Amino acid sequence: MKKIGLLISAFLMSLCSFGLNPSREYAITPTEYGMTYEDISIPTEDGLTLKGWFFKAPDAGSYKIIIISDDGDGNMADNIELVSNFVTLGYNVMTYDYRGYGKSSDFTINKNFFIYAQFQKDIEAALNYVKKYQSKMRNVNLYGIGIGAGLSLAVGANHPEVTRIIADSPYSNFEEMKTIIKEKNGMDALFPLGYNKNYLEPTYALQSKGGTLSGIFFIAGENENIFTAKIAKKLSNIRSSISSVYIFKNATAATTFSSNKTKYFEEIKKFLN
Repeated sequence: MKKIGLLISAFLMSLCSFGLNPSREYAITPTEYGMTYEDISIPTEDGLTLKGWFFKAPDAGSYKIIIISDDGDGNMADNIELVSNFVTLGYNVMTYDYRGYGKSSDFTINKNFFIYAQFQKDIEAALNYVKKYQSKMRNVNLYGIGIGAGLSLAVGANHPEVTRIIADSPYSNFEEMKTIIKEKNGMDALFPLGYNKNYLEPTYALQSKGGTLSGIFFIAGENENIFTAKIAKKLSNIRSSISSVYIFKNATAATTFSSNKTKYFEEIKKFLN
């Protein structure tokens, strides 16, 4: 019976491995951990306001920053432990919530969507905030999970101020993802229409842009069936001279970090150094 229960649980998790699942409430805040941070408001080009948290590096003279983009499941509070590790590595860190998530402006989310084109405006807003309000930051890095990883790759390739990108379980392009989701889950996911491929789809962005990037680190879980290791490897081949890949054994996109937290940041530290 226990084995059957585990199989059912794994099946249900696979059904939730794509699609958006916003949460408006923060399960926990940095204050509860005693972390020093600043509540920030990030304006978007289309008139919305995103909620963000800014964490300063231990060294007040550090001009390195990591911008974290979430996977679309929950909100930025889910990434507090990741933030703590990046701060320990000497980085300033900024997290933010997409529109419709956390305390960001209202936006209706259809959970059958894989991603919204408007999320591009959100990560662009985060980058613009750093340029305007944290202008001393000379070393801008992006970290993303799931859809956040894909956005970081696509948008980051178009921004010369971005030096390095860490992409944990990224998507490749919408046509491929639509096919994979249909094959694995038997579901027809919804995708944006009328968008710029070079700003939303990593496959095309890395082929045409990204010449100013100094490094890309791809992470994937060996057992993931949507944001697969195969996708990470294919994307790394586009910019092979600056790319590296690490595959976590017995992990899915949801467990790459939790499967071996020490190893996770050992590999990230090697990449950033």
